[in-house]
Amino acid sequence: MTQSAQYSAALHPVLDARTLGRPVHLLAPFARKFGADLSDLLRQGMNRRYGTRLAVAEARMAHRPASPSPRWQVYGLAQGRMGVAVERELLLRLLHCRYGVGSGAVLDPAAIPFTATEDRLARRLGEDLVAALAQRVQAGLAALAMGPQPDGEGDAAVQWLAQSRDAVGAWSLVLTVEEPGWGLRSEVQIGLDDAWMERLLAQLTTGRSQARRERLHAEARPLAGRIPLRLSARLLRRRMTLGEVMDLRPGDVIPVSFQTADVLIKDSRLFTATVAEHKGGLWLTAFNDAA
Repeated sequence: MTQSAQYSAALHPVLDARTLGRPVHLLAPFARKFGADLSDLLRQGMNRRYGTRLAVAEARMAHRPASPSPRWQVYGLAQGRMGVAVERELLLRLLHCRYGVGSGAVLDPAAIPFTATEDRLARRLGEDLVAALAQRVQAGLAALAMGPQPDGEGDAAVQWLAQSRDAVGAWSLVLTVEEPGWGLRSEVQIGLDDAWMERLLAQLTTGRSQARRERLHAEARPLAGRIPLRLSARLLRRRMTLGEVMDLRPGDVIPVSFQTADVLIKDSRLFTATVAEHKGGLWLTAFNDAA
Protein backbone atom coordinates (compact mmCIF):
# COMPACT_ATOMS: atom_id res chain seq x y z
CA MET A 1 0.00 0.00 0.00
CA THR A 2 1.37 3.41 -0.95
CA GLN A 3 1.77 6.22 1.59
CA SER A 4 -1.10 8.20 0.03
CA ALA A 5 -3.39 5.16 0.23
CA GLN A 6 -2.50 4.66 3.90
CA TYR A 7 -3.23 8.34 4.59
CA SER A 8 -6.59 8.07 2.79
CA ALA A 9 -7.52 4.93 4.75
CA ALA A 10 -6.73 6.67 8.03
CA LEU A 11 -8.91 9.64 7.14
CA HIS A 12 -11.77 7.58 5.73
CA PRO A 13 -12.22 4.38 7.76
CA VAL A 14 -14.44 1.67 6.34
CA LEU A 15 -18.05 2.00 7.50
CA ASP A 16 -19.45 -0.97 9.40
CA ALA A 17 -23.07 -1.37 8.24
CA ARG A 18 -23.95 -3.17 11.48
CA THR A 19 -23.53 0.07 13.42
CA LEU A 20 -25.97 2.10 11.31
CA GLY A 21 -28.81 3.44 13.44
CA ARG A 22 -27.09 2.25 16.64
CA PRO A 23 -25.95 4.55 19.48
CA VAL A 24 -22.27 4.17 18.61
CA HIS A 25 -21.68 7.79 19.69
CA LEU A 26 -22.50 6.70 23.26
CA LEU A 27 -19.67 4.16 23.37
CA ALA A 28 -17.15 6.90 24.27
CA PRO A 29 -19.04 8.07 27.39
CA PHE A 30 -19.66 4.40 28.26
CA ALA A 31 -15.92 3.72 28.12
CA ARG A 32 -15.26 6.72 30.37
CA LYS A 33 -17.88 5.43 32.83
CA PHE A 34 -16.16 2.06 33.01
CA GLY A 35 -12.78 3.77 33.36
CA ALA A 36 -14.15 5.56 36.44
CA ASP A 37 -15.50 2.22 37.74
CA LEU A 38 -12.10 0.61 37.36
CA SER A 39 -10.35 3.53 39.08
CA ASP A 40 -12.73 3.02 42.02
CA LEU A 41 -11.90 -0.71 42.07
CA LEU A 42 -8.18 0.02 42.07
CA ARG A 43 -8.55 2.60 44.83
CA GLN A 44 -10.61 0.25 47.02
CA GLY A 45 -8.46 -2.80 46.32
CA MET A 46 -4.84 -2.71 45.18
CA ASN A 47 -4.12 0.92 46.09
CA ARG A 48 -5.40 0.46 49.62
CA ARG A 49 -3.66 -2.89 50.03
CA TYR A 50 -0.28 -2.04 48.55
CA GLY A 51 -0.10 1.75 48.92
CA THR A 52 0.02 2.29 45.15
CA ARG A 53 -1.60 5.04 43.04
CA LEU A 54 -2.92 3.03 40.12
CA ALA A 55 -5.64 4.81 38.14
CA VAL A 56 -7.19 4.76 34.69
CA ALA A 57 -5.88 7.72 32.68
CA GLU A 58 -7.76 7.01 29.43
CA ALA A 59 -10.61 4.75 28.33
CA ARG A 60 -11.97 4.28 24.82
CA MET A 61 -13.80 1.82 22.61
CA ALA A 62 -11.86 0.60 19.58
CA HIS A 63 -13.32 -1.09 16.51
CA ARG A 64 -10.55 -2.62 14.50
CA PRO A 65 -9.30 -5.97 13.24
CA ALA A 66 -8.27 -8.18 16.13
CA SER A 67 -4.62 -7.41 16.90
CA PRO A 68 -2.54 -10.32 18.17
CA SER A 69 -1.47 -10.22 21.80
CA PRO A 70 0.94 -12.57 23.56
CA ARG A 71 -1.81 -13.73 25.92
CA TRP A 72 -5.54 -13.15 25.85
CA GLN A 73 -7.45 -14.70 28.72
CA VAL A 74 -10.86 -15.78 27.41
CA TYR A 75 -13.88 -15.99 29.73
CA GLY A 76 -17.37 -17.36 29.28
CA LEU A 77 -20.48 -15.77 30.71
CA ALA A 78 -24.12 -16.67 30.37
CA GLN A 79 -24.57 -14.09 27.58
CA GLY A 80 -21.37 -14.70 25.59
CA ARG A 81 -17.60 -14.33 25.83
CA MET A 82 -15.07 -11.65 26.76
CA GLY A 83 -11.32 -11.62 26.51
CA VAL A 84 -8.75 -9.71 28.58
CA ALA A 85 -5.19 -8.80 27.60
CA VAL A 86 -2.97 -7.06 30.18
CA GLU A 87 0.49 -5.81 29.27
CA ARG A 88 3.17 -7.79 31.04
CA GLU A 89 4.86 -4.81 32.68
CA LEU A 90 1.69 -4.11 34.66
CA LEU A 91 1.32 -7.77 35.65
CA LEU A 92 4.96 -7.97 36.78
CA ARG A 93 4.63 -4.76 38.80
CA LEU A 94 1.56 -6.17 40.54
CA LEU A 95 3.47 -9.39 41.28
CA HIS A 96 6.29 -7.35 42.79
CA CYS A 97 3.77 -5.55 45.03
CA ARG A 98 2.17 -8.81 46.10
CA TYR A 99 5.45 -10.45 47.07
CA GLY A 100 7.14 -7.41 48.56
CA VAL A 101 9.73 -6.73 45.86
CA GLY A 102 10.75 -3.06 45.65
CA SER A 103 8.57 -1.10 43.26
CA GLY A 104 11.63 0.73 41.95
CA ALA A 105 13.20 -2.47 40.61
CA VAL A 106 14.04 -2.39 36.90
CA LEU A 107 11.76 -4.65 34.90
CA ASP A 108 12.47 -6.00 31.43
CA PRO A 109 9.47 -8.17 30.46
CA ALA A 110 11.40 -9.64 27.54
CA ALA A 111 14.07 -10.98 29.92
CA ILE A 112 11.67 -12.46 32.47
CA PRO A 113 10.15 -15.85 31.67
CA PHE A 114 6.46 -16.53 32.10
CA THR A 115 5.57 -18.27 35.36
CA ALA A 116 2.52 -20.11 36.67
CA THR A 117 2.14 -17.40 39.34
CA GLU A 118 1.94 -14.69 36.68
CA ASP A 119 -0.60 -16.81 34.81
CA ARG A 120 -2.78 -17.17 37.91
CA LEU A 121 -2.65 -13.43 38.55
CA ALA A 122 -3.60 -12.69 34.92
CA ARG A 123 -6.58 -15.04 35.16
CA ARG A 124 -7.79 -13.58 38.46
CA LEU A 125 -7.35 -10.00 37.27
CA GLY A 126 -9.23 -10.85 34.09
CA GLU A 127 -12.11 -12.32 36.08
CA ASP A 128 -12.41 -9.12 38.11
CA LEU A 129 -12.36 -6.96 34.98
CA VAL A 130 -14.93 -9.07 33.13
CA ALA A 131 -17.27 -9.11 36.15
CA ALA A 132 -16.99 -5.33 36.52
CA LEU A 133 -17.60 -4.74 32.80
CA ALA A 134 -20.65 -7.04 32.80
CA GLN A 135 -22.04 -5.02 35.71
CA ARG A 136 -21.45 -1.76 33.81
CA VAL A 137 -23.04 -3.12 30.60
CA GLN A 138 -26.14 -4.04 32.59
CA ALA A 139 -26.35 -0.47 33.97
CA GLY A 140 -25.45 1.30 30.73
CA LEU A 141 -24.68 4.97 31.44
CA ALA A 142 -26.72 4.98 34.66
CA ALA A 143 -25.15 4.88 38.10
CA LEU A 144 -24.37 1.40 39.42
CA ALA A 145 -26.92 0.23 41.97
CA MET A 146 -24.28 -0.78 44.55
CA GLY A 147 -21.11 0.61 43.03
CA PRO A 148 -18.34 -1.51 41.50
CA GLN A 149 -17.55 -4.60 43.55
CA PRO A 150 -13.88 -5.05 44.47
CA ASP A 151 -11.98 -8.32 44.45
CA GLY A 152 -14.34 -10.07 42.06
CA GLU A 153 -17.38 -10.18 44.32
CA GLY A 154 -20.45 -11.25 42.41
CA ASP A 155 -18.50 -12.83 39.50
CA ALA A 156 -19.76 -16.40 40.04
CA ALA A 157 -21.05 -16.49 36.43
CA VAL A 158 -17.57 -15.76 35.01
CA GLN A 159 -15.71 -18.89 33.85
CA TRP A 160 -12.20 -18.98 32.46
CA LEU A 161 -12.21 -20.86 29.15
CA ALA A 162 -8.82 -20.69 27.51
CA GLN A 163 -5.75 -18.70 26.62
CA SER A 164 -5.52 -17.38 23.09
CA ARG A 165 -3.47 -15.14 20.82
CA ASP A 166 -6.65 -13.93 19.08
CA ALA A 167 -8.91 -11.21 20.45
CA VAL A 168 -12.55 -11.92 21.22
CA GLY A 169 -14.74 -10.00 18.79
CA ALA A 170 -14.02 -6.90 16.71
CA TRP A 171 -14.72 -4.39 19.51
CA SER A 172 -12.34 -3.79 22.38
CA LEU A 173 -12.47 -1.52 25.40
CA VAL A 174 -8.95 -0.09 25.74
CA LEU A 175 -7.85 1.23 29.13
CA THR A 176 -4.61 3.06 29.87
CA VAL A 177 -3.50 2.49 33.46
CA GLU A 178 -0.93 4.75 35.09
CA GLU A 179 1.12 4.67 38.28
CA PRO A 180 3.12 7.92 38.64
CA GLY A 181 5.44 6.50 41.30
CA TRP A 182 6.57 3.72 38.97
CA GLY A 183 6.57 5.81 35.80
CA LEU A 184 4.16 3.19 34.49
CA ARG A 185 1.77 3.67 31.59
CA SER A 186 0.31 0.33 30.56
CA GLU A 187 -2.57 -0.82 28.39
CA VAL A 188 -5.40 -3.21 29.26
CA GLN A 189 -7.77 -4.47 26.57
CA ILE A 190 -11.13 -6.14 27.09
CA GLY A 191 -12.62 -7.71 23.98
CA LEU A 192 -16.37 -8.24 23.62
CA ASP A 193 -17.92 -10.80 21.30
CA ASP A 194 -20.92 -10.02 19.11
CA ALA A 195 -23.43 -11.09 21.78
CA TRP A 196 -22.02 -8.71 24.37
CA MET A 197 -21.72 -5.83 21.90
CA GLU A 198 -25.34 -6.39 20.90
CA ARG A 199 -26.37 -6.30 24.54
CA LEU A 200 -24.33 -3.16 25.19
CA LEU A 201 -25.77 -1.29 22.21
CA ALA A 202 -29.30 -2.40 23.15
CA GLN A 203 -28.78 -1.11 26.69
CA LEU A 204 -27.48 2.22 25.41
CA THR A 205 -30.46 2.46 23.04
CA THR A 206 -32.86 1.84 25.93
CA GLY A 207 -31.16 4.47 28.07
CA ARG A 208 -31.21 6.97 25.19
CA SER A 209 -34.93 6.36 24.60
CA GLN A 210 -35.68 6.79 28.30
CA ALA A 211 -33.70 10.05 28.41
CA ARG A 212 -35.55 11.30 25.32
CA ARG A 213 -38.93 10.47 26.86
CA GLU A 214 -38.01 12.30 30.06
CA ARG A 215 -36.82 15.32 28.09
CA LEU A 216 -39.98 15.41 25.96
CA HIS A 217 -42.12 15.05 29.07
CA ALA A 218 -40.30 17.96 30.71
CA GLU A 219 -40.64 20.09 27.58
CA ALA A 220 -44.38 19.31 27.38
CA ARG A 221 -45.01 20.97 30.74
CA PRO A 222 -46.01 24.64 30.76
CA LEU A 223 -43.15 27.12 30.99
CA ALA A 224 -44.24 28.15 34.48
CA GLY A 225 -43.80 24.56 35.62
CA ARG A 226 -40.25 24.32 34.28
CA ILE A 227 -38.72 27.35 36.03
CA PRO A 228 -37.59 26.48 39.58
CA LEU A 229 -37.93 29.24 42.16
CA ARG A 230 -36.70 29.27 45.74
CA LEU A 231 -39.15 30.74 48.25
CA SER A 232 -38.15 31.92 51.70
CA ALA A 233 -40.49 32.85 54.54
CA ARG A 234 -39.87 35.59 57.07
CA LEU A 235 -41.93 34.31 59.99
CA LEU A 236 -41.84 37.28 62.34
CA ARG A 237 -40.39 40.63 63.27
CA ARG A 238 -40.16 42.08 66.77
CA ARG A 239 -39.18 45.60 67.68
CA MET A 240 -36.89 45.93 70.67
CA THR A 241 -35.01 48.85 72.10
CA LEU A 242 -31.25 48.86 72.22
CA GLY A 243 -31.40 48.66 75.98
CA GLU A 244 -33.57 45.51 75.83
CA VAL A 245 -31.12 43.89 73.44
CA MET A 246 -28.17 44.80 75.68
CA ASP A 247 -29.95 43.32 78.69
CA LEU A 248 -30.43 39.89 77.05
CA ARG A 249 -28.64 37.01 78.78
CA PRO A 250 -28.28 33.28 77.93
CA GLY A 251 -31.52 31.53 78.87
CA ASP A 252 -33.74 34.61 78.48
CA VAL A 253 -37.05 34.00 76.70
CA ILE A 254 -38.44 36.44 74.15
CA PRO A 255 -42.20 35.92 73.83
CA VAL A 256 -43.38 35.86 70.20
CA SER A 257 -46.57 34.94 68.38
CA PHE A 258 -46.88 33.78 64.80
CA GLN A 259 -49.41 35.70 62.82
CA THR A 260 -48.70 36.65 59.21
CA ALA A 261 -45.46 35.67 57.48
CA ASP A 262 -43.87 37.33 54.47
CA VAL A 263 -43.02 35.06 51.53
CA LEU A 264 -40.09 36.26 49.43
CA ILE A 265 -38.11 35.37 46.34
CA LYS A 266 -34.66 36.71 47.11
CA ASP A 267 -35.46 40.21 48.46
CA SER A 268 -38.83 40.62 46.71
CA ARG A 269 -41.90 40.27 48.95
CA LEU A 270 -44.56 38.52 46.86
CA PHE A 271 -47.10 37.02 49.29
CA THR A 272 -48.28 36.99 52.83
CA ALA A 273 -49.29 33.73 54.46
CA THR A 274 -50.68 32.46 57.74
CA VAL A 275 -48.42 30.31 59.89
CA ALA A 276 -50.11 27.12 61.13
CA GLU A 277 -48.90 24.16 63.16
CA HIS A 278 -49.52 20.65 61.87
CA LYS A 279 -48.15 17.44 63.41
CA GLY A 280 -45.38 19.30 65.18
CA GLY A 281 -44.28 21.31 62.16
CA LEU A 282 -44.87 24.85 60.98
CA TRP A 283 -46.74 25.29 57.69
CA LEU A 284 -47.69 28.26 55.55
CA THR A 285 -51.30 28.55 54.41
CA ALA A 286 -53.82 31.11 53.18
CA PHE A 287 -51.51 32.85 50.71
CA ASN A 288 -52.42 36.39 49.63
CA ASP A 289 -50.72 38.83 47.30
CA ALA A 290 -48.51 41.23 49.14
CA ALA A 291 -49.84 44.75 49.26
